[in-house]
Amino acid sequence: MPMSKLFIPAAALLLCAQIGTRAGGQTPAPARSNTTIHATANEVLLDFVVRDKHRKIVKNLKPGDVQVFEDGVPQKVLSFHLAEGYSVQAAAAKQPKIAAAPVPQTLRKVNLICIVFHNQDNLDATMRKLRIEAVQEFLSNQMQPDTWIGIFYLGTRLTVLHPFTANRADLLRAASNNFTGGGTFQLAKVADAVLNGTPNLDVIEGFSSGRSGGGVEVMQTGKVSTAANASVDVETGLAADAQRGDIVDQKRSFGGIDGMRQMDQMKTMISELGVLPGHKTVLMMSPGLTTTGDPEQFKPILAAANNANLTVYALDTNGLSANSNVQAGTQALQHVAALSAQQSKGANQTSDSTATTGSVGQDAELMRQDDYLHNAVRTSDTQAPLRALSEGTGGFLIANTNDFRKPFQKLIEDVGAHYEAAYHSTSDKYDGRLRKIEVKLARADLTVETRLGYFALPDLPGAPSLTPVDVAGLMMLNAQPRPHAFDFRSAAFQFRPEGETSQYAVTYEVPTSSLTVTPQPQLKQHHVHVSVFALVKDSSGQVIDKFSQDAPFEIPDDKMAALAGASIPYTRLLSLPAGRFTVETAVLDREGSRASTSEVVIENPPSKGIGMSSVLLIRQVDAATGKPDAADPFRVGSKRVTPELAATLQAGAKPFVYFVVYPDKASSAHARIEIQFLIDGHVVARRAEDLPAADAEGAVPKLFGTLAKPGNCELKIIATQGSESLERSVKYTVVAN
Repeated sequence: MPMSKLFIPAAALLLCAQIGTRAGGQTPAPARSNTTIHATANEVLLDFVVRDKHRKIVKNLKPGDVQVFEDGVPQKVLSFHLAEGYSVQAAAAKQPKIAAAPVPQTLRKVNLICIVFHNQDNLDATMRKLRIEAVQEFLSNQMQPDTWIGIFYLGTRLTVLHPFTANRADLLRAASNNFTGGGTFQLAKVADAVLNGTPNLDVIEGFSSGRSGGGVEVMQTGKVSTAANASVDVETGLAADAQRGDIVDQKRSFGGIDGMRQMDQMKTMISELGVLPGHKTVLMMSPGLTTTGDPEQFKPILAAANNANLTVYALDTNGLSANSNVQAGTQALQHVAALSAQQSKGANQTSDSTATTGSVGQDAELMRQDDYLHNAVRTSDTQAPLRALSEGTGGFLIANTNDFRKPFQKLIEDVGAHYEAAYHSTSDKYDGRLRKIEVKLARADLTVETRLGYFALPDLPGAPSLTPVDVAGLMMLNAQPRPHAFDFRSAAFQFRPEGETSQYAVTYEVPTSSLTVTPQPQLKQHHVHVSVFALVKDSSGQVIDKFSQDAPFEIPDDKMAALAGASIPYTRLLSLPAGRFTVETAVLDREGSRASTSEVVIENPPSKGIGMSSVLLIRQVDAATGKPDAADPFRVGSKRVTPELAATLQAGAKPFVYFVVYPDKASSAHARIEIQFLIDGHVVARRAEDLPAADAEGAVPKLFGTLAKPGNCELKIIATQGSESLERSVKYTVVAN
């Protein structure tokens, strides 16, 4: 079976030594993975959620109500059932399984739970304790697989307190700390842990930083509550009446501003979290919302939340704490009622002949009763907008309780409830392409939430699961047209031809000038982050291997000068049978949210007799460190070479040439080579020499300096052994001054 291996050449290690270290301080060890040509199963297990027009989960569908399409082709559904939460799934997992059954491609609905602390930077000790206890209680619940939780703070902007993770201890620490040190919302940094479950082309735009929130006025609606602040002045004098009138005007003005501010916060939250893939559940812990009081301004909020696939479960962090707010709210409403009664009484006592006229202040107070009522409705019931936002997005409000156990259990059941449908895909081509999935329902009033699709990859024994880098790379390779935001070089070099199999070194060179360098002044350093992902395909387009590498670099400020003109190289070793192959690669500039792609074609003919590697131009020769590795083709005794991938050299360059001859062990004849140097197709120098005996691996490596004269240069190597001969060459151009 083909085997692959990853190397970071000496130039990369030199780069680390000169300008900084990789995150974590260590270079990854070479990785090996076996691959197979074809997958053995094409069964797909699809999760999806169905909601009604009120965003409530529908649980009464029958198999005949559902039809699954893959790339527009209807699929035969083999099984269909409702799984209500983790308990059902855990029970199913305990059922005995047939060992010989193929493992299906499981497309679980990725659940993102966003714990959002709203306006809680000035909480008193009691409320802060309640918040921490609520998070502890919530995290104690058993979550279904593929559930990721992140913690955010929503004030004037959405701040990331902890990115999505399944590590509950880290989440508890983030929830317990003060709101300091959080970062702004960036999809690539917040959602790295979940991108491996979301092959969604719509997320390509979200590869850049998250969108900022808007500034549109929005509202609240609902009945009057007594659980909020309401200032009440019981003085009845003229001055007090006038003062109350001023206070009403001030409250109406500042209350409206605060209402718009808090509704803008809701729009910011929806806008930022909306770029995340899949369905999002928001557990919003809030002491309440104030609003502008215009019911029509609330409708865009609900529409935006539903379009963003957000379900909000609001938790009023006031809990059951009884304080003067209750009485103050009651007194505000009683004051309005008293004014109304006074006005009614005055009207009954007025006659045509005698009119009872109160003081100017009393008249003004009577005129302002509508303002009092409006202000009481808008500011006293801060639970109403929480309830409206929750129920309008399919969630519910958790309020007036300090016991969160049952509400959280219901929330987890809602998050985990989904349908599962299994089918055999009608396609047997595993080419890395995104297979789009569509679920259609018999009822037009229902909506479906499911995966956009999945990447058609074969079962590669020993290969790790898709990583965030893999998914980002696959999305770039599936984009039309494929992106090309910057230049990088790639090439494939042949080594160790043995019958039907040869070793190939696929090498990349990414100029640091092509990458985004992010300054970090507080750390006196700069950050560079590059990732490489590649698919290896055979002549029919089937994927036979994949590999990736993620490389963040931290560069001290005083080493930035060394960055100019430097490159970051990568090499992957592949063992390929005879045939035609392509290596499709995506290089991701993670800091700049940019990507470029390339494609390398490998023609690997069967080999017999004497063998020879590709002829390589060498840019750099370094002293090798560590024990010799026979599998490393760039190790030459105590030296290690770095290939030059550029085909154009400057005048005055002094390139080296490297190749390896593999004499036929079955032949007793002596192996020889002839070296020819050509300019513009004409031989200007040649020499021949006998080769020394092969090493223990059957190889004769050759490394020497070559000419670099202006023009189109070619170095041709002809290896002979008895009647067998083999020719290889390398071409390059030297630019005159």
